[in-house]
Amino acid sequence: MNETSISSAQRMYARLAGFVYLFNYAANVFGVLVPSRIKGTGTFAESAERVLASEHLYRTALTSMTIAWASLVVLSFALYVALEPVNKRLARLALFFRLGEAFVGGVTVMWSFATLRLYTISQDVGSALQDEQLQALASVTGSATDSGFFIAWMFFGPGSFLFFYLFYKSGYIPRVLAALGMLGSVVMLLGNLVALVFPEYISMVQYGWAPIGIAEITTAFWLMIVGLRSVGGSKRNAA
Repeated sequence: MNETSISSAQRMYARLAGFVYLFNYAANVFGVLVPSRIKGTGTFAESAERVLASEHLYRTALTSMTIAWASLVVLSFALYVALEPVNKRLARLALFFRLGEAFVGGVTVMWSFATLRLYTISQDVGSALQDEQLQALASVTGSATDSGFFIAWMFFGPGSFLFFYLFYKSGYIPRVLAALGMLGSVVMLLGNLVALVFPEYISMVQYGWAPIGIAEITTAFWLMIVGLRSVGGSKRNAA
């Protein structure tokens, strides 16, 4: 049996996907952790004071989150180019799901900037809104941000599953790793459903994100260091 032909474009975009996987994680971690640490705990007024003192860092973190969502467009396209020869239709469907994730996720940052504005308003002299009112509004915008994350990840689940399925079918990466990615995608999808319907269990659901995190980070390093593996037999299906 002849080895599957892997084009130079596939190899190049696969390595790009590996890099963007890691870049996306780094931008996400910075964008999530920094605002949380700046706000800290305590009353709304205390949090607002800390936010105002570090407003530019806070804005930088939210911008980082915006870049993270935008980078998903590059990641999705890179994975599409690398896997499209395996099955064109499934690769296209996976691309559409991941693009939906990126677009919905980008909207969540708008709510985060709205929350930031509520914190800065509280420090304005002569503001017509009391801290209690601003805190209630911040709670609403914060809830919209959190819900937006879970809705975006509802698009992530199917898209991620399909891309890992194509990795599994092609053998471009170890099938054990691809299977972990498929499993992690399903677990995360189910976890998001639980979080949307039963928000009181969000803290428990978050543990279910570990498998997909391990799969994506390991895949990222594999694609960057090893690249796509050539396997015996033709795996192409241009349908």
